[in-house]
Amino acid sequence: MRTFPGLHIVFPCDVAQTIALTRQLVNYPFPVYVRMGRGAVPDVYKTSDFSLEIGKAITLHEGNDLTIIGTGETVFHCLEAAIELEKHGVVARVLDMHTLKPLDAEAIKYVVSETGSIITVEEHSLFGGLGSAVAEIVVQHQPVPMKIIGIPDENAINGSSGEIFNHYGLTKENIVKEALLMVNNLKKL
Repeated sequence: MRTFPGLHIVFPCDVAQTIALTRQLVNYPFPVYVRMGRGAVPDVYKTSDFSLEIGKAITLHEGNDLTIIGTGETVFHCLEAAIELEKHGVVARVLDMHTLKPLDAEAIKYVVSETGSIITVEEHSLFGGLGSAVAEIVVQHQPVPMKIIGIPDENAINGSSGEIFNHYGLTKENIVKEALLMVNNLKKL
């Protein structure tokens, strides 16, 4: 959908954010594709009364060791991973990238300059989604180590969101594993 000219894309992470985005979309001047998961999701935001701007990422957790960027249902798992990483001495910044188009390039450039490495997590193909969009910004402005966690180029398995997330490693445990691997590899350089 990112290739459609003029089409904006939003991907809320929970009920409160869906409500907040829907309120903004009522009078939004562009066509918008809203992507959502199929089932119930854990709450990231406790109320729909929070500051949200289409096209602007939200920092959910501060950190300087690396940045984890999630979208949609993965945001909860990214936040949980950041909390777990602190037990390992790694402080990860977490961005909720609820808008894939227009992408918040300024937020990406800022976190790259602050943390020096990025992991993206999405319940989407590794091609053409969040990871690809972030990589397009990173490679043109300040290349840094980056890992894209998503669904590989194959026919996706059928199952509940939980089963799919477990199968493809879109879980807190796998995000922690990948983050620790990235941080440890960077220390060797």
